Amino acid sequence: MGYFDEDNNTEETSESSGVEALLESDEDKAARKAREKEEKAREKELRKIEKLEKKRQKRKEKGLFVEDIQDKQQKISDKISGKKADTVEAAEDTVSEASEAGKHAEKAVEETAKEAAESVSAAAADIKNASDNSENSGSSEGEVSGSETDSDSDSDTDSESNEPKKKKKVSRRKAKKAGEKVDPKDVNIVRDLLSLLIYIGIVVLICFLITQFVGRRTSVHGSSMEPTLSNDDSLWINLLSYRFGDPERYDIIVFPYADDVHYIKRIIGLPGETVQIAANGDILINGEVLEEPNKFSRMVNPGIASTPITLGPDEYFVLGDNRNNSRDSRYSDVGNIKREKILGKAVFRLTPFKKFGSIYK
Repeated sequence: MGYFDEDNNTEETSESSGVEALLESDEDKAARKAREKEEKAREKELRKIEKLEKKRQKRKEKGLFVEDIQDKQQKISDKISGKKADTVEAAEDTVSEASEAGKHAEKAVEETAKEAAESVSAAAADIKNASDNSENSGSSEGEVSGSETDSDSDSDTDSESNEPKKKKKVSRRKAKKAGEKVDPKDVNIVRDLLSLLIYIGIVVLICFLITQFVGRRTSVHGSSMEPTLSNDDSLWINLLSYRFGDPERYDIIVFPYADDVHYIKRIIGLPGETVQIAANGDILINGEVLEEPNKFSRMVNPGIASTPITLGPDEYFVLGDNRNNSRDSRYSDVGNIKREKILGKAVFRLTPFKKFGSIYK
């Protein structure tokens, strides 16, 4: 409010100027809000264009259909630049939706048309015969036109009632035959799934081939191979070692003992040799004492090897490194190991990690 003078003129002038300023301020606020609203709408449309551009680039890199994205970008650009009125854009959207609906309806109509083809053909043949015999060609033409209209009406009615069911049954192959464009997204998803299945199949095949013909992992249970191997040691077994060569003395091999039970022992006697364990625990190969590179405890129980054992042409005599706590070829239930029973050669210790490396040291 203004200051008062004696005539009250100052007060009136101040009040009128304040009202005018308030009106101007409201107009400026409304204009500013309108501009801000327009700017936000413009920024929103620009963000849409950016997203569509990224999507278009991805499709383009994969060699997919991109014209539909370009059309959307053009529409948004025209909307921003003011080339098209809101009513025109609304009409275009309506036409686009109607076009999409028309495509689905066309599929249903084609399916129904196939079913009605025979009846229409028969009716057309009858009408043609009637028109040939009729003197008034115009009348017969009217009958043909009317019959065709009726059949089209029936076809449209049936297509509308069966459209939801037929839409699900139409395959991609039928859609291609009908000239309908397949959504690039669907093609891309199917392609990715096929690629993934092929990749998984290749990995499974490689793993199978490795475990069957190259090598496999196994674990040690018990203490019969101490101090070389300990309980729960994880080993890698080479399955190819004896496909290209013969087992050698001191090799550590794996062979089956019973169902789901495998033994791991060290080769001492080779095919054709005579093996005997003397009363003092010495190992005799062909009557001579075997000087082993590693020092193991002297055997107390020679078992069936207390008398000489002559190995066959494909037999091996095996012992555990823990000589007094191992069930091996000294016992008749194990006996000599035939070559065909040997699964592979233990070559590498995987765990524990502090002992990681070759087991031959």
